[in-house]
Amino acid sequence: MHPFLEKVEHYNAKLITPALIVLLGVIIYELFLHVENHTIELAVKIADALVITIFVIDLVFLAHKAKSVKFFFRHYWLDIIAVFPFVLFFSLANSLYRAAVATERIVLGQAILHETVEASRGAKVLAEGGKFARWIRIFARIIRVVTKSHLFEKVHHGRRKKNRRKNR
Repeated sequence: MHPFLEKVEHYNAKLITPALIVLLGVIIYELFLHVENHTIELAVKIADALVITIFVIDLVFLAHKAKSVKFFFRHYWLDIIAVFPFVLFFSLANSLYRAAVATERIVLGQAILHETVEASRGAKVLAEGGKFARWIRIFARIIRVVTKSHLFEKVHHGRRKKNRRKNR
């Protein structure tokens, strides 16, 4: 491997533990604190993006060192799920839903009262969808903590030892 990439891997490996601590802070913020300050929300989003970036870089090096594609997906599938951008899909679904509601308002402009009722129902659906997306983000962050803190490896290695004993 190129010396520069070795240095990147070395420093990235040292950043995983602080990234886990930051990620735990982000999870605690999402679960228990409801601050309406946009600066704090932006800082949390940036911190989350940096943590994901560190984990993606780690995953790239794991993929590079893997024996085969099958080995990589078999052993690092939880890491892949942990860095998968679920939030983008929910944001896209939310945008499409809002666009559909806006289009419906333009087309059905004659029934103002009907539109008001539909808009209030849509707001309830959006609020519920926002809560669901929030829980999905929290769940994805918890998966990142588990995969990078080596808790999963202890369980996974224990299963392998049991399987080896059975096969003997």
